[in-house]
Amino acid sequence: MFHSRWNLSREPARRPRILFLADRNILANQAYNAFSAFPEDALVRIEPDEIKKKGKVPKNGSLFFTIFQTFMSGPPKDGHPSPYFGEYPPDFFDFIVIDECHRGGANDGYLTPFRVKQIATTLDEYVYTPDDKVVEIKAREKKRVEIFMAQIDQQEKTLVFCATQDHALAVRDLINQIKTSTDPNYCQRVTANDGALGEQYLRAFQDNEKTIPTILTTSQKLSTGVDARNIRNIVLMRPINSMIEFKQIIGRGTRLFDGKDYFTIHDFVKAHHHCSDPEWDGEPLEPTISPITPISPTETPKSGTNEPTP
Repeated sequence: MFHSRWNLSREPARRPRILFLADRNILANQAYNAFSAFPEDALVRIEPDEIKKKGKVPKNGSLFFTIFQTFMSGPPKDGHPSPYFGEYPPDFFDFIVIDECHRGGANDGYLTPFRVKQIATTLDEYVYTPDDKVVEIKAREKKRVEIFMAQIDQQEKTLVFCATQDHALAVRDLINQIKTSTDPNYCQRVTANDGALGEQYLRAFQDNEKTIPTILTTSQKLSTGVDARNIRNIVLMRPINSMIEFKQIIGRGTRLFDGKDYFTIHDFVKAHHHCSDPEWDGEPLEPTISPITPISPTETPKSGTNEPTP
């Protein structure tokens, strides 16, 4: 569309004006970065501060990226609401892409299937409350980290969902204390408080050509919208009581990637029990294990005869 100069007005010389509209800044930024191959002057990130600074909405460009909240904001005029989107003529954009329009309406299942490993420790009778301090549950968190780090391939990209930002920081430190990697950036925290540095770690994590950081800890920030196709493990270390939130979190692992047949949920909080939805992802398959046949000293084992079948 861009190179053919397609546009609704059929002006042969004009590039199309395309709007990418999302509901979170992380999604708008992600899309903006994904179009980095386009000429720099073709891309426009519409932001409230820039509009206020220049006193008008940007109109020079071909691909515009913003969020609903920005378009709906704007100072009132003559006592009436005056959202910024109203400053664009009705026929200004030739093509509009609305991200997250599937929310609440999709019934298409997942792209990549998942396996669940439910894990319980002797400390799990303890019930977390928001005013708890990390130090009170440090022994449990240390044990949990030791368990899932022993179960995963430590070179595979992994997301760990924690109860709070402080909790995510503590878990990050615990992971880095027992990791086999020598890279200091192996595990990093990405939360709302981590600002530009956190966004930098997230971009590197999303880059399939990069292996560091390998693990990200978070609380709420990465539960939706993060497009990292090669995530192989999702670790749940905080209660998840909403079916919608559970599906959003699991959606981080469903992206297709070459050689990725499934991803694994390491569930410390029994989230998959109360978030089961057979109409969405089907009934779980019963595990089957091939029988193990004793082998005498004179027999030669056959390949695969004593291997479990997933």
